[in-house]
Amino acid sequence: MTVRDKALPIRNTFNLDVPAEVITAGFADSTNPYIPKRNDSYVFRRETLRDILNFLDDPDDDGLYFSGHYGAGKTTLPYQVASRLNWPTQSFTAHSRMEFDDLVGTWKLVNGTMEFVYGPLSVAMRDGHLFILNEVDRADPGQLAALHDVLEGHPLVIATNGGEVIHAHQNFRFIVNGNSVGSGDSTGLYQGVNQLDIAFLDRFRMVHVDYPTEDVELTILEKKAPDLPEELRKKMVRVANQIRKLFIGGEETATPLTITMSTRTLCRWAKLALAFRNAPNALSYSLNQAFLAKAEPEQRIAIERIAQDIFGTSWSKGA
Repeated sequence: MTVRDKALPIRNTFNLDVPAEVITAGFADSTNPYIPKRNDSYVFRRETLRDILNFLDDPDDDGLYFSGHYGAGKTTLPYQVASRLNWPTQSFTAHSRMEFDDLVGTWKLVNGTMEFVYGPLSVAMRDGHLFILNEVDRADPGQLAALHDVLEGHPLVIATNGGEVIHAHQNFRFIVNGNSVGSGDSTGLYQGVNQLDIAFLDRFRMVHVDYPTEDVELTILEKKAPDLPEELRKKMVRVANQIRKLFIGGEETATPLTITMSTRTLCRWAKLALAFRNAPNALSYSLNQAFLAKAEPEQRIAIERIAQDIFGTSWSKGA
């Protein structure tokens, strides 16, 4: 893979109101099969985009760690940035049984012959791809310790493949995300989150991703469901934000929720409301399909009450 060979204006590439002369670097080749799928309705936020572009431009032997609550957008961001820059991407979602070989590769039977199949980390280092390790705080910290050398800029040595040495390509970048900042889950909202080793965390720049602002989500909804009346879109965003406050503990006098509404769920609700717009209870029916059906009975009642209070008399009408 070649060096980044295309100058891209940030204004046009990410649809942000910045000076036309502000540019970033990407790749001219848009045919690589590992380039993530582009979502044209995705709305970039200035601050988080600034942080990831700064990292991609000059990682200086760091990794990048995105932390934030479920549904805040920390996972989607690097994929959508990579899709605009034509940056091929490898990824893996961590879990409690993840082993280092899952990232590096292992011997497998392929068409009757044993072959070494390279893992996503090996491919990313060798070919200059972006590597994303999702849910990093769900992995065994002992397995993550094997990544220290890679994050220090040392080559990857694959002992199980005859001691093969892979030197990191100049375009290789390492990004992780998690619900915590690596110190464990003090909220009790996320089962299976581990406390990570401080030596591992020291190798990352840390970026916290909050839920999108109301203006950003309204822009997203306008793209996803332009035929839905603006007033309904505004009230949907208000419902989502109220649910999130209860999820993260922003309302001390109210019963906290153990589920929350992501932007993805919010968009699903809006699109389903349009699909069922001729039904007398379109808003309630679509919210149930998009979100409520997964809630416990007590929480379902609480969320329905939030929606009824915000929508008022329009709650029982069609969209």
